[in-house]
Amino acid sequence: MRLRLSFLLLSLALFALGGVLSWPRPLGEGEVRPVRAGPLPEMGVVVAARDIEYCGYHTPCGPGSRTDSIFYVRIRGGEAKALAIPRDLYSPLVGGKINAAYARGGAELLKRAVEEATGLVAERHLILTLESVARLVDAVGGVEVYLERPMRYTDRAAKLFIDFPAGRLHLNGEEAVKYMRFRHDALGDYARLDRIKGVISQVLKKAQEPRTWPALALALREAWRELDTDLSLEEVLAHLPGVQGLRLSLATLPTREGRGTFLYVDEGAKAQVLAAWMGLTLPSSPPQVPVRLRGERSLLLWGQAFLAREGVEVQVEEAEVGQSAVYSQDLEAGGYFAELFHLPLLAPHQPILGVVVELGRDLVQ
Repeated sequence: MRLRLSFLLLSLALFALGGVLSWPRPLGEGEVRPVRAGPLPEMGVVVAARDIEYCGYHTPCGPGSRTDSIFYVRIRGGEAKALAIPRDLYSPLVGGKINAAYARGGAELLKRAVEEATGLVAERHLILTLESVARLVDAVGGVEVYLERPMRYTDRAAKLFIDFPAGRLHLNGEEAVKYMRFRHDALGDYARLDRIKGVISQVLKKAQEPRTWPALALALREAWRELDTDLSLEEVLAHLPGVQGLRLSLATLPTREGRGTFLYVDEGAKAQVLAAWMGLTLPSSPPQVPVRLRGERSLLLWGQAFLAREGVEVQVEEAEVGQSAVYSQDLEAGGYFAELFHLPLLAPHQPILGVVVELGRDLVQ
């Protein structure tokens, strides 16, 4: 069994390769210049995807002015950390939901709104279109997902028709965009953000494979004309080899429900998440938390033996897995096992007991 123990990002990282780090910045401090702490420049980048513009009744006609998917990405050394920001978050700076920031003040207002919400510096921006996201997914050969139940939704006005059966699916770019736009389940936008995290981790993993670089470079050249960014294509392509070995973790900005449909930053939870997420020092021995392995039987046996050597007892569960990853809301414990398995850490919104390590076929491909 040949295990592939290095995973990565994708569209976020590829684009994110150009800015500067992002620690809380005192008022009045000047612009932070990019520095290099590893194979990639350090940077804090706001990455967002535009929704659909309507030019008539039931007539979508191109990228809209709102941003439904917003991420703050920090790249430093060999790590890429992305924080998903719910679209319904109230922004005092915007005077409304943060997804309206781009429409009201362009990328600069969106960056300032993200800084306001996170307390982190955003030096660069990358505003994607849905078409450009689809091109990038196609360039890496699509993504694998596993649906526990069918996913169906029809929006004739947006010409959005989603009809996926339950089970293991291989999605091309257009299908992956539909999968990421779906938000009509119990957890709504939070579940959508978790699905986006899964797609990002797969794309970035494939983006570190040199065999995908020619197609990826071509897709980037075609997509660049559609993007709003202060990154140049040349600097992104120049750093493409630097994504090899990049370690990815994705979390969601903690929020609480408020008036109407607004969400507000949960400041207490945010401080805890950012302290762990941004300044994480991994424990030197296995954290004492419940650990569950999910996947196919042969992989479970390998994972169980691997963890036994570390002195970790686990629960095992045979299950279909779309793509290998570590899931935990305990960022310290999750980070330990993500490092141990060399898998991306995806911190979901939905509560998880301890750490879940999902082992999929991608480990042996």
